[in-house]
Amino acid sequence: MMKKQEIKTRSRELFKISMPMVVEHLAIAAMGMISTMLVASIGPHATTALGMVDSISNLIIALFAALTTGGTIVVAQFIGKQDILSAKRAAGQAILLSVAFSVVVLAVLLVFHNQLMYLLFGDADADVMAAALTFLFIVSFSFPVLAVTQTIFGILRGSGDTLTPMIISILMNAANLGLGIVLIHGLNLGIFTIPAFGVPGAAMALLIARVMGLAAALFFIVKKARGVRLNKPRFFKPDMPIQKTILNLGMPTSFESALFHVGRLITQVFIVQISMEAAETNTIAGSIANFVNVPGMALATGVMILVGQRIGRGDVDDVRKTVGFATVMSSILFAGLCLVMFFVQGPIFALFNPTDEALSYLPMVFASYLIATPLIWSISFVIPAALRATGDVVFPMVVSIFTMLILRVAFSYLFGILMGMGIMGIWLAMYLDWAVRSAFFLPRLLGNKWKGKGIMAPK
Repeated sequence: MMKKQEIKTRSRELFKISMPMVVEHLAIAAMGMISTMLVASIGPHATTALGMVDSISNLIIALFAALTTGGTIVVAQFIGKQDILSAKRAAGQAILLSVAFSVVVLAVLLVFHNQLMYLLFGDADADVMAAALTFLFIVSFSFPVLAVTQTIFGILRGSGDTLTPMIISILMNAANLGLGIVLIHGLNLGIFTIPAFGVPGAAMALLIARVMGLAAALFFIVKKARGVRLNKPRFFKPDMPIQKTILNLGMPTSFESALFHVGRLITQVFIVQISMEAAETNTIAGSIANFVNVPGMALATGVMILVGQRIGRGDVDDVRKTVGFATVMSSILFAGLCLVMFFVQGPIFALFNPTDEALSYLPMVFASYLIATPLIWSISFVIPAALRATGDVVFPMVVSIFTMLILRVAFSYLFGILMGMGIMGIWLAMYLDWAVRSAFFLPRLLGNKWKGKGIMAPK
């Protein structure tokens, strides 16, 4: 049982590193919701198209997790060892890898984006497919930009600086929102007119905003960063041992995250097969759920940084307490936020201008989410984030792949398609995935198999 002073100390430490990320992700989620509303104002076909492209975008971003997660963990452990030079070398290599990998992804998308969309969503209506293809083509050019930006954010967070990524992210998303308002619906100032671009305008706004975010991130890490400042060309000289270390830690997480989003992509295919109204419901409910998820996501990243630093300085015995405290705090925050959302969900739904059919599904789907999330989300996602920071990356990967493919995908098809439960069945399968993940990760944390997996400084 923790004493009151220990609770205060741990709360102060956890929230000091996590609160900037909470603010950052709340702002991002809120502006993401508003962006979705802007797209929804074009028409239901645009909302559905956005959901289809988002499922692909999330998969691509997941592929970049090898570099973001690997860079964060390596930098955090070197900072814990107080080895700043190795942290800088690792940061430079993570950025090099992100550039190389993301350019390959862009090339593949530019060549095969049509084939990919028709393979996955060939049953979609023609106007939905046309909007989705346009959006994906334009947004593809932003993926290398986003990959480098997210890698820099991971480096800064690993060094303990969560404030700078927060500021840049908020500014970047504010730019996306402002540009979206102008480019989607146009602007007429009399002597100066910008035409309404509709769906292409939404994609162009996102691309421009991400370029602005990258420019700010590069400027800061080269000129202003206090800890890991990459102001020497030698930090970017290819170093295979460090790159191998980053990939060894990051690739299992990237593979896990990629397959996780492959599973979500498959369920999105199921949803499109059910009906356009089901796809619209999923996009709206998912957008609001991203907002509710913010405290948990921030605390998961925060505890990953804290655990990485503890492993780096050899304070292994405190890891379990740190993770347990963060998991409990995450569940408490979820409970409070979900209670508030229960009473305000109606007005929030209305902001998305849903069709009558979608509105008939939304209350039941979202109510199930508000019940399940405080109970099982934190154990399912906070604990594996901490395990990865210890260097125990293979076990979370295996468990997550198993539960996603065997449970979420298979049971989504069983519940949603075969049993005729529709969109509700898809979400119930997701909760089943969370519950089984929790049953694996909690015993892993309480055991000792994660110990002794911390990295060693490169020679």
